[in-house]
Amino acid sequence: MSNLKQFYPSFRLLPSGGLFSAAHKKYFIWFCAFWVFIAVLEFGQDYISSVLQDNTFRIGESLSYKLFWPLFIPFFIALDYGLAKADEALSGVWYVCALILQTVVITFIHLLVFSLILFGVSILIHDNPMTLLFLLYEKLSSRLYIALSIYSTLSVLSVFLKSRRSREGVQAKVQPKTITVKNGRSAVLVEIADIKWISSDGGYLDIHTDNQKHVILDSLKNIIQTLPENFKRIHKSTIVNIARIKKLQSRGNGDYDVILDDDRELRLSRNYTKELRGNLL
Repeated sequence: MSNLKQFYPSFRLLPSGGLFSAAHKKYFIWFCAFWVFIAVLEFGQDYISSVLQDNTFRIGESLSYKLFWPLFIPFFIALDYGLAKADEALSGVWYVCALILQTVVITFIHLLVFSLILFGVSILIHDNPMTLLFLLYEKLSSRLYIALSIYSTLSVLSVFLKSRRSREGVQAKVQPKTITVKNGRSAVLVEIADIKWISSDGGYLDIHTDNQKHVILDSLKNIIQTLPENFKRIHKSTIVNIARIKKLQSRGNGDYDVILDDDRELRLSRNYTKELRGNLL
């Protein structure tokens, strides 16, 4: 598996990390399961149709036709790998051309391999097997638009997610570790990780850290834009560092008491519970 990782280090449809990353392996499993599920549905449809029409149901032949769907798994991995390589070497119009070309080529290869599989099955189970040329023509006329639409959608989705992760990576890299707190003519650098909560007091803000309180002239709306994602608005007059929250206690009316790691209590208004949704709620 280590050799496979070196050969294909990124599966860009996934949120981040490598194809066999422990954190995102489940996404690849779901991706594979989806195409197998589509094949099973179509197989079941064939069976029901044969029963209703009182026709002979050939399991082997039906299964071979359903391989059209699982083939999206290896061929999209190949396409995504090609797009990653093109992204490293090309940009602008040339990259778009490479994306279109690779999508079209993978589509035709998919249909060719699918036709070859059906040709082999036809030789095994039929006295007068269908010709490869006939099967290829049939698949190009009946499934070309399906395969091309799916690969085009997956390609665009892969590029979009890769672009979004790149932007998130850049934002994470430039995220400051300190903020400058000005008090009159003096200025102090405060470690962002030391900030527990920030409260609004009229036109001023009180920045509470482990050791002291800093008073600055600013607004919550403005300062939260300079803080990392772990700082959330919990009240119209309060921002909290969720990394410093020990627990939440419901008040029974939609509001919560926020208990910090130093046992300080803050109010979480029901109007701001969505800010903590997925983190603590």
